[in-house]
Amino acid sequence: MAWTYVLCALTLSLYILLAAFWIVRSVIDTVDDRRRDMENAKWEAEKKKLELEKARRDKEYHDARMKGLNLE
Repeated sequence: MAWTYVLCALTLSLYILLAAFWIVRSVIDTVDDRRRDMENAKWEAEKKKLELEKARRDKEYHDARMKGLNLE
């Protein structure tokens, strides 16, 4: 009877430990996902800003080239 109790308690303890680890890991993953999403949103905003600036510079360059070609 004593061995059965020990093995049952050991199995239950391991299960509780595994469940606690799973809960902690889930919380950590959720926090990391939110942080990563915020960083990605900032990066996407910066990327869009840089693309708009590049498009504006390209248009200015194109307009200047077309004006130069029309004068010739």
